[in-house]
Amino acid sequence: MNKKDRIAVVVSIFMLFVAAIKHNDASLVITMLLFIYWSYRFIKNDISFIKIKDE
Repeated sequence: MNKKDRIAVVVSIFMLFVAAIKHNDASLVITMLLFIYWSYRFIKNDISFIKIKDE
């Protein structure tokens, strides 16, 4: 896991924690933004700890 991934994981966990505490519209927005961010990185194969081998 490289530095970029570690920072992204820590920030994501913190934001999910904040969203879990708030329980309002902002928590839904935070959760959706995190889902979009991680989905984009997964599609681009930019997550170092989940390397998909190209054949």
